[in-house]
Amino acid sequence: MDQRAREGDFLETVEGLIFDVKGIIHPPDRIIAYLRYYPDESGSRLRDGVRYEKVYDLNARFDILRKKFPFYLFKDRMSGELLQGVPRGKIKLIFRPNDIIMKYLKKRETLSTRRKTSKKMQLALELIHLIKNQSGINYEVMGISGSFLVNLDTEQSDIDLIIYGSTNAHRVKEALIALYNSNPEIIQAYSRKNITSLYEFRGKDSNIPFELFLRQEQRKKLQGMFKGIDFYIRCIKDWDEINTKYCEIHYESMGLAIIQGIIEDDTEALLSPCKYVLQSSKIIDGPELSEQIKEITSFRGRFCEQAETGEAIEARGKIELVRLRDIKYYRLLIGTFKEDYLKVLTI
Repeated sequence: MDQRAREGDFLETVEGLIFDVKGIIHPPDRIIAYLRYYPDESGSRLRDGVRYEKVYDLNARFDILRKKFPFYLFKDRMSGELLQGVPRGKIKLIFRPNDIIMKYLKKRETLSTRRKTSKKMQLALELIHLIKNQSGINYEVMGISGSFLVNLDTEQSDIDLIIYGSTNAHRVKEALIALYNSNPEIIQAYSRKNITSLYEFRGKDSNIPFELFLRQEQRKKLQGMFKGIDFYIRCIKDWDEINTKYCEIHYESMGLAIIQGIIEDDTEALLSPCKYVLQSSKIIDGPELSEQIKEITSFRGRFCEQAETGEAIEARGKIELVRLRDIKYYRLLIGTFKEDYLKVLTI
């Protein structure tokens, strides 16, 4: 089995646990991935006669593994942090988002041959076709992730799409802008009403005022509504764009901080993980450093498309000293804690 895995992929373990893969660089002996579904007799989702429960809260994921499956927790030797990860010998299956597209094109079937295409899967495939035709990218660089990928979707499931390749990501963003303008009856960016529910889900904990949250979210192009269903698109670097090996990079935690700065480069703001290069920065609250923080990065999709080149920002997160081969610099990692945020000061 090819055990390469990256953001957007899912892993099923020999015990039947299902993990979602985080990031694009992994240790040689395991894949960094976080528990998402686990077998539970009272679970609300059903697959192949087995009931599953979904777990979203990060602390709850750790609690379940500590109590029942502690071998899926490990101290990452590159960062010194406790992470979740699946040892390669425990992997039963790897689910890759592009598999759905390829199988559909080949056989006109969904992932599971035991059921007809659901209404939401039909909508997901329609959206894929629409974006492909508008952007000119190929089906080979597109995929469907989330609950559809592992056949655990429900009537409430959103459509989660994947785009591979940085250039393709920017082409898809431009395509969506065109589609919002030319097909508003079927595809729209988020309205104030949609964003109100988003704010309840993920905005309040970071203490960002609703009006600012609204302005930031309405600028984003990789999320919206398609025929009344929420969709979200994650853009992942393609394999030939990943030029760093796990053993070449080390992270040292320097403590929590609130910083302010100016965005110099937002080229990778579309990607997961996302990155914002800083032109300048200063620490408002946190440890003193010998140099300025050079970038902000996050593994959480909610921080993609959050700020643009030239904008003044404020962010809360964890400072890390990054050692990449013979280069050293500081970055701010956001999204580890629910109180973390990235807000634009100039909109």
